[in-house]
Parts: sequence; C-alpha cells; structure tokens
Amino acid sequence: MGKKQTVVDKPTPTFEVRFVGPDLLPETIPLRAVSDALAAVQDLACGRDSFEEQHVPPEKSIGLIDVRRGSAVFSCVSRSPDEAVTNLARVGRILSATDQERPNGDSLITALRPIQSLSDVARSVGCRVEVTLVDRHKQSLFAVEQDDYRRISSCIFMRGETTIEGTVERVGGATGLKCLLRVPGRRRILYCNVRGRELAQRLGQHLYEKIAATGMAVWIHRSWRVHEFTINDFTQPRLGDSSESIAELRSAGLDAWDQIDDPERYVRELRS
Repeated sequence: MGKKQTVVDKPTPTFEVRFVGPDLLPETIPLRAVSDALAAVQDLACGRDSFEEQHVPPEKSIGLIDVRRGSAVFSCVSRSPDEAVTNLARVGRILSATDQERPNGDSLITALRPIQSLSDVARSVGCRVEVTLVDRHKQSLFAVEQDDYRRISSCIFMRGETTIEGTVERVGGATGLKCLLRVPGRRRILYCNVRGRELAQRLGQHLYEKIAATGMAVWIHRSWRVHEFTINDFTQPRLGDSSESIAELRSAGLDAWDQIDDPERYVRELRS
C-alpha cells in the first residue's frame, strides 16, 4: 500500500501586493523590483524601522503564498494580521493626507523609507504598487505611484546646516559609510551619513564617546525631528571645571548647593 498523503489546508491570504500598469506583464518585472517591493511592504506591515531592527520579528513576518499565473498579483499572509492591516491602513492615510493633516511622529519616519522604495519600484517598472485586502470587497489599503515619495518629501522636509551632540554607537557600513549616534531626547538611534572614509576612521576612534557633529540635516518641519543627517566634521565637547562653576553659583547666592554632600559628583551625574 502506498503512503497516505496528508492534505495541508492552504492559509487564507491577508492582503495582496499588486503591480498595476498598462500592458504590464509579470515576466517583464525584474525579480529585484518584486523583492524590493515585498520587503518594503513587510516593513510597513510590521511597523519595523530597518535601521532600528536588523531582522523582522518572526511573529510579525509575512509570507508569500500565491502568485497567480498570468498576473502581477502576489498574495501574502501575515502572522499578525490585525496589526499588519492597521499599519498598512495607516500608510494609506499618510499618502492621502494634506500637509496639515499628516502625522509627523515616529509612524511617519518609519513609513518614509519603505514608501521611497515603493516609489522607486513603481518608477523603474512603470506602474503603481497597490496593497489590497483579500476579502469580498477587495478594499485598497494604499497605492504608491512613482512620484509619491517626492510629493510627500517636498512638503515635509527642510534642510540646513546644524550641530548635533550625541554618543557614537557604531561606525562603518557595507554599502555606505554610516555613524550611529545616540542623541539625548530621541528614542530612536540617528543613522548618519559620513562624508569620507578618513572622517569615518576618526569617528571610529571615539566609540561610546560624546561628540558634537556638524553637518547637513534634513528635518520634518512641523516637529523638527531629524530625518537624515550627514556628518561633515566633529569635535568633542570640553566640560569646564565643575568646582569653579559651583563656586560661582555659591557667590551668586545659591546656598542650596551647601545641602548637597558631593556637589562635583552631582554635576557630573547631571551631565552624563
């Protein structure tokens, strides 16, 4: 007798990623474009910042379960479907919002790079990329056209030179020179571009030390959140003599310092 085959139920798709364009043939879409688009949708679905998290958490991953022959429709299933649909719907609101309505916090920053990737894919293939719920209504969650990233970025970004103080966490990069700065008051690490290998080598000599980096910044204008920063140079802040500062405060009449057992240690802790 032959072995009994076990029938495994096919999972129900959560959403579809569609490449939509005139006379578009699936076989003409480069595999790299498909890979980039699906990776961007994966990040949007799980709310991952690729700079903050190196890998997608397994419990939030999406899988490709069906590619219909003769189409450019890719059916995907999410292990956290409710969260994925909520995050993807938020992208639709970001794309359709006016400048005043658009959120400017972490959700916008997290979505910008995947939207940029999808715009690049749409431009290279000559199509738009749609993400649609798999239900009887075929509800569209969002669609990215080739100019969408440029449209959004032209409304929300401001550029200028500035100085940012932070702690050097890591320097290097396989595809481009990067410096990771831990900036006070910022929840996410700031991934900075570095102008030149010699500067990157200098930065690498100051790992886990505080620096004052000067360069060109890109801000989200309503929140003044730094989106991108290119380091052109840096210095290390010099702290003054704490005993002299305390003496000046005492002479100014601030005798509350006399109630602190170790004022110099207290000042050092405030600065750390």
